[in-house]
Amino acid sequence: MSKMIDAKFNHLWRASIPVAIAAAWLASSGAAHAETALEKIKRQGHITVGYRDDAAPFSFTDGQKNAAGYAIEYCNAVVAQIRQSVPNLRVNMRSVDVDRVMKFVNDGVVDLLCANTSDTPERRALVSFSKPIFFDGVSIAVRKKDGIENVDQLDGKQLVVIKTTTTSDALDAYRQKKPGSWKIEAALNPDAAFSQLQLGWVQGYARDTVPLVLQMASVANSDQYALLPQRLSTESIAIAFRKDDAGMTALVNGVIANAVTSGKANDWYDKWFVKPISLGGKAKTLGIPMSAELKVALQAK
Repeated sequence: MSKMIDAKFNHLWRASIPVAIAAAWLASSGAAHAETALEKIKRQGHITVGYRDDAAPFSFTDGQKNAAGYAIEYCNAVVAQIRQSVPNLRVNMRSVDVDRVMKFVNDGVVDLLCANTSDTPERRALVSFSKPIFFDGVSIAVRKKDGIENVDQLDGKQLVVIKTTTTSDALDAYRQKKPGSWKIEAALNPDAAFSQLQLGWVQGYARDTVPLVLQMASVANSDQYALLPQRLSTESIAIAFRKDDAGMTALVNGVIANAVTSGKANDWYDKWFVKPISLGGKAKTLGIPMSAELKVALQAK
């Protein structure tokens, strides 16, 4: 190993960086091979962090035109770790349209993708993912005055979903495991879907839990609605980066592990999902406690 690599290794250890993170830098500095993301970042002195500007509380553009959110906290920590080896690191926070995120990661246009990105088998064919930082899934909102308290009471009832989303697939998969039926309508957008619930045209509104809770918290009479206790599906939310990049995988997962050990992971979660947050100039409280499955996933080695 060259003297330059030894120096970087010693620098990382002197900074008390975990073994996994030090190994990530070493893994990116091997013999002749295609340039890894970390090698490119070190060579250019530049990193591009991709994010969705409309995916609160995971990622969004705040009132000061800065990228903010739960996923951004993790990616800022990754950037801070890289900066220990690249002191003059320049950071470009790039907003990416939802239909281009996988292509931008796969092509190396962005080095990290920090948003509400679901880790699915189809996407794993294109990019790699960190360990989970959140678990989401489809939930159903109802009007309290309709007296519906669990999913079984929706048997034979009308539900609304947002057109072009995969929510109806999750509902179909749920019904394949549990007997019963419901009628599904597709609305053009979230506002139209919620309006159908408000007017009583449907008895339930199905959507991924976090954006559904956020939408419920945004209406004037939010106390008139409730989220049923059953979650109908589960999907892992994680940080995405270029496929099969062992160095970046070790680095990002090492940073996540560090955040868990230091208590920052819990702090970030409470900040964005439990305590009031400012969105659109208004304080909103999601009140979503950390799930047992996320606690287990964050602690996993």
